[in-house]
Amino acid sequence: MTPHCPKCGSPNVISRNLGRKVGGATGAAAGAASGAAGALSGAKAGALVGAMIGPAGITIGSLSGAVFGGLLGGTTFGAAGAKLGHEIDQKILDNYACCDWDCTFRPHAE
Repeated sequence: MTPHCPKCGSPNVISRNLGRKVGGATGAAAGAASGAAGALSGAKAGALVGAMIGPAGITIGSLSGAVFGGLLGGTTFGAAGAKLGHEIDQKILDNYACCDWDCTFRPHAE
């Protein structure tokens, strides 16, 4: 069901999603930092696997392990931050904005 503005009753309402945007960005930044720390262990593991191939394998394995560690951390924490931000949007923040009356509001619990 589309929410309507509580002041004017207009259906011309948009969802702001500020919590989800901030939570996702913060989570991705924290995840990338955590992933960078995990990248060292990923690089070591990649180097061990790549050592079977030779010197080029060590380099490729180290780089791919480091990249994978950073991406995995950023993605995981970013998704968790966005989920937390979505809950904050729904329960705490005035997530909806009326385009006609220029007001913000939270949907009523049903």
